[in-house]
Amino acid sequence: MTTIYFVRHVQAAGNIQRTFQGACDTDISAQGELQCQNLSDYFADLSLDAIYTSPLKRAVLTAEACRAGRKQIPILTDDRLREICAGVWEGQPIDDLEKNDPENFRIWQQSPWNFAVEGSETMVQVFDRCRAALADILAKNAGRSLAVVSHGCATRNLITAALGLPIEEMGQVEWIRNGGVSKMEFAADAIPGILVYHGYTGHIDPSTILKGGTFYSRK
Repeated sequence: MTTIYFVRHVQAAGNIQRTFQGACDTDISAQGELQCQNLSDYFADLSLDAIYTSPLKRAVLTAEACRAGRKQIPILTDDRLREICAGVWEGQPIDDLEKNDPENFRIWQQSPWNFAVEGSETMVQVFDRCRAALADILAKNAGRSLAVVSHGCATRNLITAALGLPIEEMGQVEWIRNGGVSKMEFAADAIPGILVYHGYTGHIDPSTILKGGTFYSRK
């Protein structure tokens, strides 16, 4: 079996300011630094052969935390794991987007597979690159244990692809909170994989509950 821990980056500046970070290379917050320590504690006793990450700073710092001081574990960047480039939405307050661009905001929330705004990637493009990255990672690492560090939207695409679902069924995959972890197991390099748990944040938020074999981050 191949094991992958999908990790969403820790809290960054845009998460506090409630802006659409997208491909902006924002730094982590003070709370994000604490979450990095939480992640280090979580992964310290877990065997990892390699860590793959988006090249954006908030993801790279999260990947370093997952390594938990074990310098022998390589951290490999893959541009296909970066967050969606959202064009004119980049850096904009989320409340303003909802007010000023309600139709696209509705699509983002209710049918994200149709999402595209001026200057952005389409969600289909994000899904295709994430699926390709996952296939390559699995092909190179059969039987190993890995962490894959990415972003909210990109991780949702990754897990949708890992479950063998089409992009139109992305709504089945819940958002993961900052610093959250989802674990999947694959028969060698075969997709779909088995979802062991999803969106676990017990290392960050002790109020996390276990429901139906899946960890949910919401209180």
